[in-house]
Amino acid sequence: MTTEPPRRPILKLKSGVTPKLPPELVRKPAPPPPPPVLDVWWKCKPCGKAFTPAPDAADDEAVRCPNCNARLGLAGEFRTDPTPSRVRARLIRKS
Repeated sequence: MTTEPPRRPILKLKSGVTPKLPPELVRKPAPPPPPPVLDVWWKCKPCGKAFTPAPDAADDEAVRCPNCNARLGLAGEFRTDPTPSRVRARLIRKS
């Protein structure tokens, strides 16, 4: 027979009450990382928005305009040289 001390009651917060921390203990969010340097820019033919396709997209993945969501072609078609005529975007800058 063991003699254990009595258990302490579990503390509970009232609903809707959030604990307040002193300002020196509150973490500030880290600034966002700088955007990557983009070396190829395309222009959507339907709306004219400049964009760059994702470099890690699979060759058979569809590329869509970030502005109007038009399907512009397949990612593999954007990597070929010369670009096929069925791509609905125009190359505007390549570094």
